[in-house]
Amino acid sequence: MNTPAPPVLVVEDLELRIGNAPEPIVDGVSFTLNAGETLCIVGESGCGKSLTALALMGLLASPPLQQSGGRAEFQGEDLFKMPRETLRRVRGGRMAMIFQEPMSSLNPALKIGEQIAESVREHQGLGFEAARLRALEMLERVRIPAAEKRLNEYPHQLSGGMRQRAMIAMALANDPSLLIADEPTTALDVTIQAQILDLMRSLSQESGTALIMITHDLGVVAEMADKVAVMYAGRVAEAGSAQQIFDDPQHPYTLGLMSSMPSLGGSRERLVTIPGSVPSPIDMPRGCRFAARCPFVGDDCAEAPAAREISSGHSVSCWRAPLEDAVTETEARIA
Repeated sequence: MNTPAPPVLVVEDLELRIGNAPEPIVDGVSFTLNAGETLCIVGESGCGKSLTALALMGLLASPPLQQSGGRAEFQGEDLFKMPRETLRRVRGGRMAMIFQEPMSSLNPALKIGEQIAESVREHQGLGFEAARLRALEMLERVRIPAAEKRLNEYPHQLSGGMRQRAMIAMALANDPSLLIADEPTTALDVTIQAQILDLMRSLSQESGTALIMITHDLGVVAEMADKVAVMYAGRVAEAGSAQQIFDDPQHPYTLGLMSSMPSLGGSRERLVTIPGSVPSPIDMPRGCRFAARCPFVGDDCAEAPAAREISSGHSVSCWRAPLEDAVTETEARIA
């Protein structure tokens, strides 16, 4: 009998704090990711998605931010206990990140080929010509037209879609086991967005790279995810397979996100909105952080609910789950 391969990444109870704020801004985040899987972390701006990714990459702005609890085991090693030099070798090599805006991540003074080759030389120890050939191979792999010409161009000479492809090429040049993509298609038009998503999915499947995709776009989640973690105000509100989250959302916040999605074939009625806004990072409530915006709020919400599994692999942090029962109780109360 074949022994299952160990997970690529296990995150347990990640906690991040800012300055002397009384409550952590990221609190108790946990998930597991296997080779070839795609985890989408979804939520509004300010929910802690990008901070979680930056913490895993060792790129938090510290101070004022600090990792104050939890562990992140990457291929058997705790990222938070790695010596700085070891983490520097791992970052960009065995794990890599694609940022939202390539123009702020690519060096405007270096040609695209030089930037990819530099990463390859650093992590694989290749000579100049071999690294340049690898850079060309990667540009061709991400389907940049006239790849040999693009090697000698600067970032400003490329379109937005080609710059994002160049970022993907750089991130994948060292065959990472884990790739983190932070809103990689936000600035692109829908046609280019579809091409980039298709590219990332096929490259992940070909190489077995585990992928964490951070997004607020549920369309991207439906297109890409094997697993989904819905984050709100620094906590995971709901987690499960993509099918579980879309077919049976069980947290009021998840339900609100689903209801706010426009549908091509749906009615023309006004979309549902979630009243209020995400709490300030320096003033997080002590109980359920969604309580001030929740239609099912009750007295017990003054205490933060723990995550509990309501079906295999599907967990929810809500006192009211399953929501079908909460809806019945609310209707009976109104009647």
